[in-house]
Amino acid sequence: MRFLGWDLTDPYARVPRPVDVAEMDARGQVRFSELRWPVPSKALGFTPELLRAAFPLDPEDVLVIDGPQALARPGASVREAERCLRAPGRTPDVLPEPGRPFAGFVRGGVLLFAALHARGGHPLLDVDTDSLEEARLFEAFPGATWRALSVEKLGKKTSHAGRTRRQAVLEARGLRFPPSLLPTHDQLDAALCAWLGWLTRKAPARVTAVGAPLTVDDQGWLREGRILSSRAPTSSPQ
Repeated sequence: MRFLGWDLTDPYARVPRPVDVAEMDARGQVRFSELRWPVPSKALGFTPELLRAAFPLDPEDVLVIDGPQALARPGASVREAERCLRAPGRTPDVLPEPGRPFAGFVRGGVLLFAALHARGGHPLLDVDTDSLEEARLFEAFPGATWRALSVEKLGKKTSHAGRTRRQAVLEARGLRFPPSLLPTHDQLDAALCAWLGWLTRKAPARVTAVGAPLTVDDQGWLREGRILSSRAPTSSPQ
């Protein structure tokens, strides 16, 4: 079983950055790689088939994504989970048009979750199962989890000191990184997501899901959805 964390980027940017991937095994060893957004069809944009081909998964993978999984409930301008966790990117009740801050990131995340869920094999919490231990596809907001894990300020996430402190936080919980590598802040967010996925299997009592339950509306759109976070004592892979 692999525990994967994906740190999404904006696929509608002029030059989309790769999606940082962290793969963590049961012993805590982390490996990094990248995935690239596909080129959207001129007529149809990002179709489910296009997204599933660009973002492959194995049936046994547990995947946690730093990116929005669903739209807000009808009439709302933000999802409950995003409000509770003070997420800077807020997902409205309709797909936003790219061009405004976070709009492309939000649109890409919602479409990707829908495509991955439609493929089957990776149950979503609330829609497919009520159990953290049985779900295989989750959303996380690393900014909130970093705050929950450290009693001290971690510093600017892009700085050398901030990255060093964040790496130390994860190493204290048993994660092991490639030698002589100080991960980027995006890689560290991806590693944090992978660790949250590990918690759902190895220490589910130490992970929490914040927000309103995920639902599917009459037109098939995913709405609301809970975000994984940790408020728990240190737990290390064994």
